[in-house]
Amino acid sequence: MKVGLNSIQGKYLSVIASILALVLFAVVSMAPESILASPMQFEVSDKKDKKNKEKEKTKDKKKSSSDDDNDDDTDSDRESAKAESTEKPEQKESSKKKESKPSKPSSSKNSAPTVTLTALAVDPNGSPIENIHATVETDPVPSANDAADDPAIWVNPSDPAQSTIIGSDKQGGIGVYDLAGKQLQYLKIGRINNVDLRPAFLLGGEPVAIVAGGNRTDNSIALYKVNPKTRMLEDVAARKITTGEVYGACLYNSKKTGKHYYFVTAKSGAVEQWELMDNGSGKVDAKKVRSLKLGSVVEGCVADDELGHFYVGEEAVGIWKFGAEPDAGDARTQVDKTGSGGHLVADVEGMTIVYGENGSGYLIVSSQGNHSFVVYRREGNHEHVKTFRVAPGSDVDGTEETDGIDAVAANLGPAFPHGVFVAQDGFNDKGNQNFKLVPLERIIDKPVQSTRNSGTKH
Repeated sequence: MKVGLNSIQGKYLSVIASILALVLFAVVSMAPESILASPMQFEVSDKKDKKNKEKEKTKDKKKSSSDDDNDDDTDSDRESAKAESTEKPEQKESSKKKESKPSKPSSSKNSAPTVTLTALAVDPNGSPIENIHATVETDPVPSANDAADDPAIWVNPSDPAQSTIIGSDKQGGIGVYDLAGKQLQYLKIGRINNVDLRPAFLLGGEPVAIVAGGNRTDNSIALYKVNPKTRMLEDVAARKITTGEVYGACLYNSKKTGKHYYFVTAKSGAVEQWELMDNGSGKVDAKKVRSLKLGSVVEGCVADDELGHFYVGEEAVGIWKFGAEPDAGDARTQVDKTGSGGHLVADVEGMTIVYGENGSGYLIVSSQGNHSFVVYRREGNHEHVKTFRVAPGSDVDGTEETDGIDAVAANLGPAFPHGVFVAQDGFNDKGNQNFKLVPLERIIDKPVQSTRNSGTKH
């Protein structure tokens, strides 16, 4: 009897359990997804994302040794990479509201994606980041995706208001823009990654503004002069000058000897120095005079013509200073580093020098990982002065993931009476990438105008 009762009770319990299971299934099926995801699940996921943030960034970074600068990235790929924040947990509490880059409708397939940034209030060393706005932007470069890279400023000695910006397109060539941003010339000559300029190279006994760029298509030096009447570039290469692997490039004019040199940097960490010379027929030739080696990827560089320094950015590490003369050897000092204790967030990118009086002035460097620019004293131990970001304005959008930069302190007419700072923009809101122009006095209070008639950069 007891066995039969237990059997009946078991059947009833089984039926009740089945009914409860059906009811629970119905409730779960009808519930919205937001109810099903518990706060704990999001919290764990968020912590995991933050913990792996640097690893993800290393994999997806626009410039890595494995993706050849991601020159073939699609817009969606770059948007995903940029969406990764470099914000550290201890910085999050001091973060500002998110800035949204203006998104304008466009029918162009090359239009920039909508980008949302987390604007940190401070850099990795706790220094505040100041927002500054550009007043002019150039026409977009002809090539789509990650193309614009590096600017150089030519100061017109006859009429500074007619000065130009020479900008590289690492997918196809080099362009020339006026100070209103209009493209004046485009030379489809190959994958020009970095470009630099010096105003007084002796060619055929006459001083000319020489422009040099690293051509990644065939690892050669692109050499041009600026025609001061037309403002156009004219080829002056004596031959195809093949160097080691091309990634970055910059020029140096020695105060000691008057000679001009071309530095070329590589993803392998190699640096080569080449002397440029007149071949006697009105063309420019070159010979290698020095080699250096760093431990990882190097691109951005700049040379101080007056003080004889050569600065180079080891992208994941920081800024190094060498002697710029060909016999200076390989002794180096570190100016700043990425991460904790430094003011930089990898990658370390474009560099420029603003010349002042008596060896004073500023070294400015692109801190690509947090879309900012770091300003140091040119003299002494390169004291940190400030960190700023070119933020979206009412008329001109800001800059993100900046590669190359340039600056010059000179009266360039009504638009830029104290000089100009030029920065590549990795996400232009009006199509392909381009360059943004900022009045220099917005960055440096009362900049002293240099007697030099050209900026030196990267």
